[in-house]
Amino acid sequence: MKRKISLLSIITTLICLCLCGCFNSGNEPYKTSFRSFDTLCSVTIYDNKTSAEYDNIQRNIKTACTKYNYSFDKYIPNSFIRNFNSIKHKIAKNDNYDVLKRSIELGDKTSGAFDITISPIVELWGVNTNHFNVPSDEKIKQELAKVNYRQLSLNGNSARLTGGGSIDLGAIAKGFVADKLVESLKTMKIKSAIIDLGGNIYAIGSKKGKPFKVGIEKPFSHGKLIATVKAKDTSVITAGIYQRYKKKDGKIYSHIMDPKTGKPVDNDLNSVTVISKDATAADALSTGFMVMGLEKGLALANSTDGVEAVFIDKNNTLHLTDGLIQEGKEISLK
Repeated sequence: MKRKISLLSIITTLICLCLCGCFNSGNEPYKTSFRSFDTLCSVTIYDNKTSAEYDNIQRNIKTACTKYNYSFDKYIPNSFIRNFNSIKHKIAKNDNYDVLKRSIELGDKTSGAFDITISPIVELWGVNTNHFNVPSDEKIKQELAKVNYRQLSLNGNSARLTGGGSIDLGAIAKGFVADKLVESLKTMKIKSAIIDLGGNIYAIGSKKGKPFKVGIEKPFSHGKLIATVKAKDTSVITAGIYQRYKKKDGKIYSHIMDPKTGKPVDNDLNSVTVISKDATAADALSTGFMVMGLEKGLALANSTDGVEAVFIDKNNTLHLTDGLIQEGKEISLK
């Protein structure tokens, strides 16, 4: 789950800081920032709470993120996923079981465009590392034989992976954790907050009765916004080829891998932003839609209940699902 801080994360942090400055004196929002999932995370709360309550909330947030990071990061020694990848069979309980179950469901939903068994291909290319290389077609074919989420099976609390492959939760873990944090904050009676897990945004409630605004970055623009989404009780999660990539001989190699070709995504899309109350689905589907391309991805998004999306093509033209409307640079639900 090696992920660098994205420009979208920085932009959204700036937006949150702007929102903070707009609050009345004496009613300042409470913000806690920390590193987890190999990125900068923050939670900004706009409710009136005592210092003791905020301290308790902060401890709960950091404890939860530390737990999930330790469990889901394949690079951490003795993490659940690292151990699972080593032995290919493990008892999976509670959240470990749930994230694997959701991964299979979303793999089915996207006909395999989202596939957590993509790990051998991710490691082969090394786009997220200092060891990037363009592998031979023969090597890609060899590693691609290990990629198929249907080789992952769940039976009771038992999880098994056949075919010699391994799992990478980088395209679903932060969405899953965001959903868990939302549940926790609502249990603590938080009615207004922004969760930012390295650019994966969840807006709880609204600010003074108005939706939060979450920026969508213009691809390859060095931080400029192409639009903002009005968000209330929903996640806003973007996957794009501009976020983490390597360039060689003038060609861009994205960190998003196509499970069918074993190569970085190379189609008609620069990015996809998914808007959904289900952050787990939004995280996975943003990657799945990127792999599928504009036509198939947009069709699936339009046919999926509770999901809206903004597709940005190679000309940086916006394509919206049927449930969205754009007025100027603002996008909102119809």
